[in-house]
Amino acid sequence: MCRLIAYVGGPITPGHIVFDGTHSLFEQTWAPREELRPGTLNVDGYGIVWYADGRAARIAEPRPLWHDEDLRTTLSSTTSRCVLAAVSGSSRAGAVPRSLLPPLIHGRWSFVFGGSVPGFQRAHMRALRAALPDDLYAELRGATDAETLFLLVIAELQKARSMTTALETVARAVKSRMGKAEAQLNMVLSDGQRIAAIRCSTVLMTNSLYVAKRPPFAPDGVVLASEAPESGAVWEAVDGHSALEIQPDGTVQSDLVFL
Repeated sequence: MCRLIAYVGGPITPGHIVFDGTHSLFEQTWAPREELRPGTLNVDGYGIVWYADGRAARIAEPRPLWHDEDLRTTLSSTTSRCVLAAVSGSSRAGAVPRSLLPPLIHGRWSFVFGGSVPGFQRAHMRALRAALPDDLYAELRGATDAETLFLLVIAELQKARSMTTALETVARAVKSRMGKAEAQLNMVLSDGQRIAAIRCSTVLMTNSLYVAKRPPFAPDGVVLASEAPESGAVWEAVDGHSALEIQPDGTVQSDLVFL
């Protein structure tokens, strides 16, 4: 499980998205407020993606976010109109390889999975991966649910699906595998200009997700986060079992999701 934050709008340093706010993503590493399932502490790695000239750049390390004392300075050396970041709390044994830490990237696409598919490797991995075309199957680098869901989303995008439709289609594929068992399926996707997200699960209760237009620490854009980085009425909970898309001009469009 991970905590995530995403931004689209006017140019901003990635450091603002990671470190700013009264309850920043940095603070959420060791002091989360939301009970996201599974996991509490998020000290198993971090990743930040931003876009420069339409290309995704990424920093990721399999260690706590506070480990690199120079990270804030590094992230303040550039600006971007789109940023995704996550801190990871792994439910698996052993360290997660750097290449599999969120956010994941594939070409211009970036992705964060804010949930889990219980029993993934034992009961669902083979069946879900069977739907991947050969070229994307060859891209697999590990055995995580997040990587598999991301490549399944890419496969849907290659069919000219919209971003939200691709996320919904993959969520339904997981639902068909899980039956009545619980899988939390919050997912966030970006192409560097827009952000799409889905807040859903295979049960009624879903992990949290919030959105804010022009919050104080990012007044020129829209922020999406699994936990509100600061208090105030500006933050609105994304409806459970819904999908949304944030446009470059800050317009937010949302629809209900029926798995």
